Amino acid sequence: MAEIWHTPSMSYRLTGLSAFNFGAEWERVPGDEDVASRVMIFMADRRLLFGDRHYEDELDCVSSAQEIRRFLTQEIFGAKPGKSLSQRLSLLREAARNFVDRAGPRAREFRSDGLRFGLALGDLRTVFALHLAAIAEEFDLDLEYELARLVFPEGAEESQPDEL
Repeated sequence: MAEIWHTPSMSYRLTGLSAFNFGAEWERVPGDEDVASRVMIFMADRRLLFGDRHYEDELDCVSSAQEIRRFLTQEIFGAKPGKSLSQRLSLLREAARNFVDRAGPRAREFRSDGLRFGLALGDLRTVFALHLAAIAEEFDLDLEYELARLVFPEGAEESQPDEL
């Protein structure tokens, strides 16, 4: 396994060594900022995190949570972000897994009990709001409107895009 050297904005993987010339070859790999940016872009397209809960289909929400889990697993183990970002992504993945577990097979628990669905969705959104806000602040990333509404529900109305 190749060693990875990290700087705050990018990472390099050692790809080769020269014995007598004391040389080394490196390749650039995505850094934490790149990973954080990809996560924000992906999450901004997840209605599960900000859609009107009264109109959400329970099974679609569970499917979306599973997609989020797959994506986060890929980012955690594929891009190998630094410890802080990796921990946050793991907590997001755990929240998505808990949501899926609470739903039961084919979202049966949510379909039979709207209150259970609403509470689970609220719990999921709370965890995501907390950690996405921290990631955005740490990497100085702008939040798209829908994610801003999740993270800052009171202030998002003031920054809503103008109607065309």
